[in-house]
Amino acid sequence: MKTFDEALVKDRVNRFPFVKMMGMKLLACGGGTSVMRCRVRRALKNSGGTLHGGVMGVLVDMSVATALRSVLPLTSRMTTVEYKVNLLKPVTDGVITARGSVIRMGKTIAVGTTEIRNAGGDPVAFGSATFYILNVRSPGDSPGIMVATRGRSRPVLKGES
Repeated sequence: MKTFDEALVKDRVNRFPFVKMMGMKLLACGGGTSVMRCRVRRALKNSGGTLHGGVMGVLVDMSVATALRSVLPLTSRMTTVEYKVNLLKPVTDGVITARGSVIRMGKTIAVGTTEIRNAGGDPVAFGSATFYILNVRSPGDSPGIMVATRGRSRPVLKGES
């Protein structure tokens, strides 16, 4: 199985409902880096009229994850252990761009950084994220990229059917 397929990753990420809801788009990824864009919309603003800090946090998480995806086998899974974001300047409108990169890749832990800039090129936030890597083979070697789930599942308890 191929290690990386940028078109597949971009397609999976950009079709994922959460990414679409947030107004984000993965523009490029490869070689341990990624570029994501986010349109600033009213629904993403806080009561002060600026982009909510949580959106910046999501961009840190997603941009490092997609950078990491570009250096992992397609069947590997990952989960966020921690992320941190520093907010530098308020954003009220336009488009912001996040550039993520992997700075440390271990067997089970990876760390990356992100810089977020506004449309004028000014830095508005930066952050880091740590991921736990699950190097498992998926059933049928299906890619472990943004697999949408439907509904909620709950464990079956002893005595239930």
